[in-house]
Amino acid sequence: MPKKIKFSRLATLVLLTLLVSLLSGCVGDTTPVSPAESSNPIVQTPNQITTPDLTATAVNLIPTNSPVPTATPEPTPTPQPTATPTPIPTPTPVPPPTATPLIKLDAPKVPFIQRFTFRKTDMVKQLRPGVIQVQRLDPGPIRVNFLLFDLTAPQFSLRVALQDNYLNGVSKTSTLAKENKALAAVNGDLFSGTGLPQGMTMTDGKLALAPKRRATFAYGKDGPFIGYFTQGFTWPSSVMATNGEYHSLEVLNSTCKDNWLCIYNDLARDLPANNNDVKVIFNANNAVTAIKQEGAIKIAPGNQVLVGKGTSGKWLLNNVKVGDTLGINLVTDPDYRNFDQIVSGGPVFLKDGKFIQDCMCFLEDCSASIQKEVVCEEFTTDWKESHYLTVRMPRNGIGFNQDKTLLISAVTDGYQPGYSIGMTQKELAALFLEFGATNAMELDGGGSATMWVDGKLASRPSDGNGSFSVERMVPNAVLFNWDDSITTPSPYSDQVVTGSTGTAGTTTTTPGATISNGTVSPSSVAKLTGTVRPSLVAKLTGTASPSATTPGIIRQITPTKKP
Repeated sequence: MPKKIKFSRLATLVLLTLLVSLLSGCVGDTTPVSPAESSNPIVQTPNQITTPDLTATAVNLIPTNSPVPTATPEPTPTPQPTATPTPIPTPTPVPPPTATPLIKLDAPKVPFIQRFTFRKTDMVKQLRPGVIQVQRLDPGPIRVNFLLFDLTAPQFSLRVALQDNYLNGVSKTSTLAKENKALAAVNGDLFSGTGLPQGMTMTDGKLALAPKRRATFAYGKDGPFIGYFTQGFTWPSSVMATNGEYHSLEVLNSTCKDNWLCIYNDLARDLPANNNDVKVIFNANNAVTAIKQEGAIKIAPGNQVLVGKGTSGKWLLNNVKVGDTLGINLVTDPDYRNFDQIVSGGPVFLKDGKFIQDCMCFLEDCSASIQKEVVCEEFTTDWKESHYLTVRMPRNGIGFNQDKTLLISAVTDGYQPGYSIGMTQKELAALFLEFGATNAMELDGGGSATMWVDGKLASRPSDGNGSFSVERMVPNAVLFNWDDSITTPSPYSDQVVTGSTGTAGTTTTTPGATISNGTVSPSSVAKLTGTVRPSLVAKLTGTASPSATTPGIIRQITPTKKP
């Protein structure tokens, strides 16, 4: 019989305590734990985490030695509104966000300048309620002047100006601006040795030159347009004689080559004597009033002239006589009759919010281009190589935003080391995107690039001997006008903002202007509805942003008195 072991009461208590501890440890070790549970010992649903404080507490409780699962991560909690607003939704996918104006017809007015965010180093001047001038200096150095125009303002207008209002050679941009009493102006199209613009031109609704396959800016009752008016070297236009015979029309008011049939109007003024030409003169009703083969012709207002050389001259003599009524069919796509002002240049560098690089080839050589979505513009390959890609030079751009309520004009100085080295096309595109443009093109750059603002040159043209700048003579200019006599406010520049606001400091950027910066909470919703102009409806819904890099926050310039 085994001998009994006796324990004292104290020993019995100690043994029982050890037994309970061992049993508790065994139970804990044998409980299965999934990988997800081991990495998330505190389980909360997104709806349970309602404040930043709770979220921070949950993260801190995760053991530092526990592995974080990668295959099945926890869902990200949905953030609730806090004191920090969320960014404004952008209508285009291309950064930076656009500065599309926020408009509502029945809301209080919001000054035009509050639609934009400027850098602290920008020199900003509000020329008129709907006109802003900005001068910027970037490392390089790169100096750029740009203008922002409110296209909804009834005081604003735009005009393409010619020397003496017809195709009469070249003039300075500043001279054209002064003669027409413009608020601001930039030079327009490239030009030939004869002083004629190289591309399509229209002034005050009268067509001056036929289109080429080059970027063209047009302005009319439906606002601005950037694109092409023909897909070929020239337009598919024609004349029909009374007997039903047709003949193509090659060009308007420019050099007529052998066997071409060309047309001229009173913007050409004079046709030189050429005894090998057949000239058919017709009036505003298209009635033929004279046929000549000798002598020069001065084109009277309202009259036009057909000029035939070689085979086309014979066609005129065989099919047209005095008293006939001609059928003149001038064709462009879109129809040029929908616009009042047209100027060409090129190339397009911004389309639908995306940078566009023109083909590095010339017309018939572009059939193998891999850029099938790009219309190859009518410039020689050599010219493109000296202007595109990484080339820095003075540039002159014009563009507008998606709803056509904002027009931007920019001229960057260049070819002047130590003062300004110029921009690449991509850098110019980035500037236009920064202020909300979705479509933009170049006008004539290089030594021609000139901006004239409020009575003086804003840019410094590169022509000259290095110690001083010389303004180049150009064939046309784009004039920006503001009629102070019109007191009717713009019906399309109103904004509704609800919610709390706060201020974030004040920075003086230029004598005569103070910029105040403010933020709008995430509950502040801006909504745009209404007809911006005939056939144009713009809508926008979003949340205002406090970000200093996001166009659209409240930023106000208050004019101050100069000493």
